[in-house]
Amino acid sequence: MSATTKRAGGSGSPRPSVAPKVDNIMVVGVGGQGVIMAAAIIADAALLSGLDVKLIETRGMSQRGGSVDSHIRIGERVEAPSISPGEVDYLLAFEMAEGLRRAPALAPGGVVIVNTQQIIPPLASSAEHSYPFDAVERLRAQGRDVVVVDGAAIAGRVGDQKVAGVVLVGALAQRLSLDDQTWRRAIEKNV
Repeated sequence: MSATTKRAGGSGSPRPSVAPKVDNIMVVGVGGQGVIMAAAIIADAALLSGLDVKLIETRGMSQRGGSVDSHIRIGERVEAPSISPGEVDYLLAFEMAEGLRRAPALAPGGVVIVNTQQIIPPLASSAEHSYPFDAVERLRAQGRDVVVVDGAAIAGRVGDQKVAGVVLVGALAQRLSLDDQTWRRAIEKNV
């Protein structure tokens, strides 16, 4: 199904309409890292800017350190909440292995913002499974645009480890066209 619009001037001939730009953001990590809070900050900043927002959260085993992800779609008009594989513009990874695992979801030219934190699951100590300590190098070898952030170190410098997730949101904020005051208001609302 294709959308059509009428041309100005009255000929009435249909022409394809241009879909409005939508930013597709996936936030991933491990339960307890603040993935859900970060997604709420991003969504609220977009809403405060007057944009349409769709948000899906998958909490899975978040209570026990399992994978957690949020899909956030922001733009002038957003139709569907889920992000199709290969359409993620920004992958905000609170944990390195989760960033590597979700990288196939990135769109061409998509950006990975990855925290240096490594949470090694008990299963990774077996001979069959190992933790990808070289996750950043592997992402770069795939030709990904990778921004590495040491969220814990930066949060430690401001005196509160609980804001490491906000540090990662800040790295994303530099790439989205929302003003600083809007980000501050969204952070104050959620933290």
